[in-house]
Amino acid sequence: MTIKTTDFYPFYDPNRDRGRLSYISKSVISLAIGGVYIVAQYLAMADKSVFFSQYCWVLGAIISTAIMALYIATDVFRVSLSTVNKFKGNDQLSSYIVRHWLSDYNYGLAGLFCASVNVAVAHLLGVPGEFHSSPLSLSLMYVGFFVAGFSLGMGLFAVVAIIGLYLKLAPSLQHALDPDGDGDGDGDGEIKKLGDSLWFFAMLIAAVAVLVSIYMLGMKWQYMHLAYVRWIFLLWISMPYLVAISVVLIPGLAVRRYASHYQTDREIRPKQIKAQLYSSFKEFENFDDETIINSKKEISEKLTHINEQMEKLRKMRN
Repeated sequence: MTIKTTDFYPFYDPNRDRGRLSYISKSVISLAIGGVYIVAQYLAMADKSVFFSQYCWVLGAIISTAIMALYIATDVFRVSLSTVNKFKGNDQLSSYIVRHWLSDYNYGLAGLFCASVNVAVAHLLGVPGEFHSSPLSLSLMYVGFFVAGFSLGMGLFAVVAIIGLYLKLAPSLQHALDPDGDGDGDGDGEIKKLGDSLWFFAMLIAAVAVLVSIYMLGMKWQYMHLAYVRWIFLLWISMPYLVAISVVLIPGLAVRRYASHYQTDREIRPKQIKAQLYSSFKEFENFDDETIINSKKEISEKLTHINEQMEKLRKMRN
Protein backbone atom coordinates (compact mmCIF):
# COMPACT_ATOMS: atom_id res chain seq x y z
CA MET A 1 0.00 0.00 0.00
CA THR A 2 1.34 3.42 -0.99
CA ILE A 3 1.26 5.93 1.85
CA LYS A 4 0.32 9.46 0.87
CA THR A 5 3.04 12.10 1.18
CA THR A 6 2.28 15.15 3.30
CA ASP A 7 2.87 18.41 1.44
CA PHE A 8 4.61 21.06 3.52
CA TYR A 9 5.45 24.26 1.65
CA PRO A 10 5.39 27.34 3.90
CA PHE A 11 5.48 30.84 2.41
CA TYR A 12 9.27 31.14 2.70
CA ASP A 13 9.85 27.85 0.82
CA PRO A 14 6.99 27.51 -1.68
CA ASN A 15 6.43 24.93 -4.39
CA ARG A 16 5.57 26.94 -7.49
CA ASP A 17 5.00 25.88 -11.09
CA ARG A 18 8.64 26.66 -11.80
CA GLY A 19 9.67 24.27 -9.04
CA ARG A 20 11.05 24.68 -5.54
CA LEU A 21 13.84 27.00 -4.51
CA SER A 22 17.31 25.55 -5.00
CA TYR A 23 19.85 25.73 -2.21
CA ILE A 24 21.73 28.33 -4.22
CA SER A 25 18.61 30.50 -4.21
CA LYS A 26 18.08 29.88 -0.51
CA SER A 27 21.68 30.82 0.24
CA VAL A 28 21.38 34.00 -1.82
CA ILE A 29 18.16 34.99 -0.02
CA SER A 30 19.66 34.33 3.42
CA LEU A 31 22.90 36.18 2.70
CA ALA A 32 21.09 39.04 0.97
CA ILE A 33 18.78 39.79 3.91
CA GLY A 34 21.62 39.74 6.43
CA GLY A 35 23.97 41.50 4.03
CA VAL A 36 21.58 44.37 3.33
CA TYR A 37 21.35 45.04 7.05
CA ILE A 38 25.13 44.93 7.49
CA VAL A 39 25.79 47.34 4.62
CA ALA A 40 23.00 49.72 5.64
CA GLN A 41 24.15 49.83 9.26
CA TYR A 42 27.77 50.34 8.25
CA LEU A 43 26.93 53.26 5.95
CA ALA A 44 24.69 54.86 8.61
CA MET A 45 27.41 54.83 11.28
CA ALA A 46 29.21 58.14 11.78
CA ASP A 47 32.08 56.33 13.49
CA LYS A 48 32.79 53.20 11.44
CA SER A 49 34.88 51.65 14.22
CA VAL A 50 31.75 51.33 16.36
CA PHE A 51 30.31 49.01 13.71
CA PHE A 52 33.01 46.48 14.60
CA SER A 53 33.45 47.21 18.30
CA GLN A 54 29.71 46.76 18.91
CA TYR A 55 29.50 43.57 16.82
CA CYS A 56 26.95 44.95 14.35
CA TRP A 57 28.14 42.52 11.70
CA VAL A 58 27.31 39.60 14.02
CA LEU A 59 23.65 40.69 14.09
CA GLY A 60 23.62 40.43 10.29
CA ALA A 61 25.24 37.00 10.55
CA ILE A 62 22.54 35.93 13.02
CA ILE A 63 19.82 36.99 10.56
CA SER A 64 21.39 35.11 7.63
CA THR A 65 22.18 32.01 9.70
CA ALA A 66 18.68 31.85 11.22
CA ILE A 67 17.03 32.07 7.80
CA MET A 68 19.32 29.45 6.25
CA ALA A 69 18.85 27.15 9.25
CA LEU A 70 15.08 27.49 8.79
CA TYR A 71 15.38 26.42 5.15
CA ILE A 72 17.52 23.39 6.04
CA ALA A 73 15.29 22.39 8.96
CA THR A 74 12.23 22.58 6.70
CA ASP A 75 13.70 20.02 4.30
CA VAL A 76 14.66 17.70 7.15
CA PHE A 77 11.19 18.08 8.64
CA ARG A 78 9.63 16.97 5.34
CA VAL A 79 11.60 13.73 5.61
CA SER A 80 10.42 13.33 9.21
CA LEU A 81 6.81 13.74 8.07
CA SER A 82 7.26 10.85 5.63
CA THR A 83 8.75 8.71 8.40
CA VAL A 84 5.82 9.53 10.70
CA ASN A 85 3.42 8.51 7.92
CA LYS A 86 5.15 5.13 7.71
CA PHE A 87 4.71 4.62 11.45
CA LYS A 88 1.05 5.60 11.43
CA GLY A 89 0.22 3.92 8.13
CA ASN A 90 -1.50 7.13 6.97
CA ASP A 91 -0.91 10.88 6.77
CA GLN A 92 -3.61 12.01 9.21
CA LEU A 93 -1.29 13.09 12.04
CA SER A 94 1.30 14.82 9.85
CA SER A 95 -1.39 16.54 7.76
CA TYR A 96 -3.11 17.76 10.92
CA ILE A 97 0.14 19.31 12.20
CA VAL A 98 0.85 20.96 8.85
CA ARG A 99 -2.68 22.31 8.28
CA HIS A 100 -3.59 23.42 11.80
CA TRP A 101 -0.22 24.25 13.33
CA LEU A 102 2.23 25.15 10.59
CA SER A 103 0.04 27.54 8.61
CA ASP A 104 1.51 30.70 7.13
CA TYR A 105 -0.72 32.73 9.45
CA ASN A 106 0.68 31.02 12.55
CA TYR A 107 4.22 31.40 11.24
CA GLY A 108 3.60 35.11 10.79
CA LEU A 109 2.10 35.51 14.27
CA ALA A 110 5.02 33.65 15.87
CA GLY A 111 7.52 35.77 13.96
CA LEU A 112 5.82 39.03 14.90
CA PHE A 113 5.50 38.04 18.55
CA CYS A 114 9.15 37.03 18.92
CA ALA A 115 10.31 40.07 16.93
CA SER A 116 8.36 42.38 19.24
CA VAL A 117 9.73 40.66 22.35
CA ASN A 118 13.27 40.78 20.96
CA VAL A 119 12.99 44.53 20.31
CA ALA A 120 11.58 45.07 23.81
CA VAL A 121 14.39 43.04 25.43
CA ALA A 122 17.04 44.97 23.49
CA HIS A 123 15.42 48.24 24.59
CA LEU A 124 15.41 47.11 28.23
CA LEU A 125 19.06 46.10 28.02
CA GLY A 126 19.86 49.51 26.58
CA VAL A 127 21.19 50.14 23.09
CA PRO A 128 24.74 51.55 23.44
CA GLY A 129 24.98 55.34 23.38
CA GLU A 130 27.14 55.37 20.23
CA PHE A 131 24.05 54.60 18.18
CA HIS A 132 21.99 57.44 19.63
CA SER A 133 24.06 60.08 17.84
CA SER A 134 22.50 59.05 14.52
CA PRO A 135 18.72 58.55 14.31
CA LEU A 136 19.17 56.40 11.18
CA SER A 137 21.75 54.18 12.87
CA LEU A 138 19.56 53.78 15.96
CA SER A 139 16.53 52.97 13.81
CA LEU A 140 18.51 50.36 11.90
CA MET A 141 19.52 48.72 15.17
CA TYR A 142 15.88 48.21 16.06
CA VAL A 143 15.17 47.02 12.51
CA GLY A 144 17.97 44.46 12.93
CA PHE A 145 16.53 43.31 16.26
CA PHE A 146 13.10 42.98 14.65
CA VAL A 147 14.27 41.00 11.61
CA ALA A 148 16.43 38.71 13.74
CA GLY A 149 13.57 38.16 16.16
CA PHE A 150 11.14 37.45 13.33
CA SER A 151 13.36 34.80 11.71
CA LEU A 152 14.22 33.23 15.07
CA GLY A 153 10.55 33.31 16.07
CA MET A 154 9.54 31.28 13.03
CA GLY A 155 12.25 28.77 13.91
CA LEU A 156 11.05 28.61 17.51
CA PHE A 157 7.49 28.02 16.34
CA ALA A 158 8.69 25.19 14.09
CA VAL A 159 10.45 23.62 17.08
CA VAL A 160 7.19 23.68 19.06
CA ALA A 161 5.42 21.97 16.15
CA ILE A 162 8.16 19.33 15.91
CA ILE A 163 7.88 18.56 19.62
CA GLY A 164 4.09 18.41 19.33
CA LEU A 165 4.31 16.02 16.37
CA TYR A 166 6.63 13.65 18.22
CA LEU A 167 4.56 13.72 21.41
CA LYS A 168 1.42 12.85 19.43
CA LEU A 169 3.31 10.06 17.65
CA ALA A 170 4.88 8.55 20.77
CA PRO A 171 1.78 6.71 22.16
CA SER A 172 1.31 4.82 18.90
CA LEU A 173 4.91 3.62 18.69
CA GLN A 174 4.31 0.45 20.68
CA HIS A 175 1.69 -0.57 18.12
CA ALA A 176 3.59 0.52 15.01
CA LEU A 177 7.20 -0.47 15.73
CA ASP A 178 8.55 -3.50 13.87
CA PRO A 179 12.12 -4.57 14.71
CA ASP A 180 12.29 -6.47 11.40
CA GLY A 181 10.72 -3.66 9.40
CA ASP A 182 13.75 -2.25 7.58
CA GLY A 183 15.98 -5.27 7.65
CA ASP A 184 19.01 -3.17 8.53
CA GLY A 185 19.78 -4.97 11.76
CA ASP A 186 19.25 -1.90 13.92
CA GLY A 187 16.10 -3.34 15.44
CA ASP A 188 14.42 0.04 15.62
CA GLY A 189 12.74 0.35 12.22
CA GLU A 190 12.49 4.03 11.29
CA ILE A 191 12.80 5.36 14.82
CA LYS A 192 16.53 6.05 14.46
CA LYS A 193 15.78 8.42 11.59
CA LEU A 194 13.45 10.42 13.81
CA GLY A 195 16.05 10.54 16.57
CA ASP A 196 18.76 11.67 14.15
CA SER A 197 16.52 14.45 12.87
CA LEU A 198 16.04 15.75 16.42
CA TRP A 199 19.80 15.91 16.94
CA PHE A 200 20.17 17.70 13.61
CA PHE A 201 17.58 20.30 14.63
CA ALA A 202 19.43 20.77 17.91
CA MET A 203 22.73 21.36 16.11
CA LEU A 204 21.15 24.01 13.87
CA ILE A 205 19.72 25.77 16.91
CA ALA A 206 23.06 25.54 18.70
CA ALA A 207 24.83 27.19 15.74
CA VAL A 208 22.47 30.16 15.99
CA ALA A 209 22.81 30.14 19.79
CA VAL A 210 26.59 30.57 19.56
CA LEU A 211 26.19 33.63 17.33
CA VAL A 212 23.58 35.09 19.69
CA SER A 213 25.96 34.59 22.62
CA ILE A 214 28.82 36.27 20.77
CA TYR A 215 26.63 39.25 19.92
CA MET A 216 25.06 39.72 23.35
CA LEU A 217 28.35 39.34 25.19
CA GLY A 218 30.13 41.66 22.74
CA MET A 219 27.59 44.49 22.90
CA LYS A 220 28.09 47.12 25.62
CA TRP A 221 24.51 47.33 26.87
CA GLN A 222 23.71 50.54 28.76
CA TYR A 223 21.67 49.20 31.68
CA MET A 224 23.65 46.12 32.69
CA HIS A 225 24.32 47.72 36.09
CA LEU A 226 20.67 47.07 37.02
CA ALA A 227 19.95 43.73 38.68
CA TYR A 228 16.71 42.96 36.83
CA VAL A 229 18.41 43.76 33.50
CA ARG A 230 21.14 41.23 34.25
CA TRP A 231 18.47 38.60 34.90
CA ILE A 232 16.79 39.42 31.58
CA PHE A 233 20.18 39.21 29.89
CA LEU A 234 20.88 35.75 31.36
CA LEU A 235 17.42 34.51 30.41
CA TRP A 236 17.68 35.78 26.84
CA ILE A 237 21.19 34.48 26.21
CA SER A 238 20.31 31.03 27.59
CA MET A 239 17.02 30.75 25.68
CA PRO A 240 18.46 29.28 22.43
CA TYR A 241 20.40 26.64 24.36
CA LEU A 242 17.29 25.67 26.31
CA VAL A 243 15.40 25.31 23.02
CA ALA A 244 18.20 23.14 21.57
CA ILE A 245 18.06 20.86 24.62
CA SER A 246 14.26 20.73 24.62
CA VAL A 247 13.95 19.66 20.98
CA VAL A 248 15.93 16.52 21.82
CA LEU A 249 15.01 15.88 25.44
CA ILE A 250 11.22 16.28 25.46
CA PRO A 251 10.27 14.11 22.46
CA GLY A 252 13.24 11.80 23.11
CA LEU A 253 12.03 10.92 26.60
CA ALA A 254 8.47 10.37 25.35
CA VAL A 255 9.60 8.11 22.50
CA ARG A 256 11.97 6.20 24.78
CA ARG A 257 9.19 5.64 27.31
CA TYR A 258 6.79 4.08 24.81
CA ALA A 259 9.54 2.17 23.00
CA SER A 260 10.55 0.72 26.35
CA HIS A 261 6.97 -0.39 27.00
CA TYR A 262 6.87 -1.98 23.56
CA GLN A 263 10.14 -3.78 24.16
CA THR A 264 9.00 -5.12 27.52
CA ASP A 265 5.76 -6.45 26.04
CA ARG A 266 7.53 -8.04 23.09
CA GLU A 267 10.15 -9.75 25.29
CA ILE A 268 7.66 -11.66 27.44
CA ARG A 269 6.60 -14.22 24.81
CA PRO A 270 10.12 -14.95 23.42
CA LYS A 271 11.37 -15.54 26.96
CA GLN A 272 8.58 -18.02 27.59
CA ILE A 273 9.33 -19.87 24.34
CA LYS A 274 13.03 -19.83 25.13
CA ALA A 275 12.41 -21.45 28.51
CA GLN A 276 10.20 -24.11 26.89
CA LEU A 277 12.86 -24.90 24.28
CA TYR A 278 15.55 -25.34 26.90
CA SER A 279 13.31 -27.60 28.95
CA SER A 280 12.68 -29.79 25.91
CA PHE A 281 16.30 -30.94 26.03
CA LYS A 282 15.39 -33.00 29.10
CA GLU A 283 13.16 -35.21 26.97
CA PHE A 284 15.94 -36.29 24.60
CA GLU A 285 16.77 -39.47 26.51
CA ASN A 286 13.35 -40.87 25.52
CA PHE A 287 14.17 -40.82 21.82
CA ASP A 288 16.71 -42.48 19.53
CA ASP A 289 19.87 -40.71 18.37
CA GLU A 290 18.51 -39.54 15.02
CA THR A 291 15.50 -37.94 16.63
CA ILE A 292 17.73 -36.20 19.17
CA ILE A 293 19.93 -34.76 16.42
CA ASN A 294 16.94 -33.44 14.46
CA SER A 295 15.35 -32.01 17.59
CA LYS A 296 18.57 -30.28 18.62
CA LYS A 297 18.90 -28.73 15.18
CA GLU A 298 15.33 -27.45 15.21
CA ILE A 299 15.63 -26.09 18.73
CA SER A 300 18.95 -24.43 17.91
CA GLU A 301 17.43 -22.60 14.94
CA LYS A 302 14.49 -21.41 17.03
CA LEU A 303 16.77 -20.23 19.83
CA THR A 304 18.97 -18.35 17.36
CA HIS A 305 15.92 -16.60 15.92
CA ILE A 306 14.59 -15.68 19.38
CA ASN A 307 17.99 -14.38 20.49
CA GLU A 308 18.17 -12.19 17.38
CA GLN A 309 14.71 -10.80 18.10
CA MET A 310 15.61 -10.02 21.71
CA GLU A 311 18.85 -8.34 20.65
CA LYS A 312 16.94 -6.14 18.23
CA LEU A 313 14.52 -5.19 20.98
CA ARG A 314 17.42 -4.26 23.27
CA LYS A 315 18.87 -2.03 20.54
CA MET A 316 15.46 -0.41 20.10
CA ARG A 317 15.48 0.73 23.72
CA ASN A 318 18.98 2.20 23.36
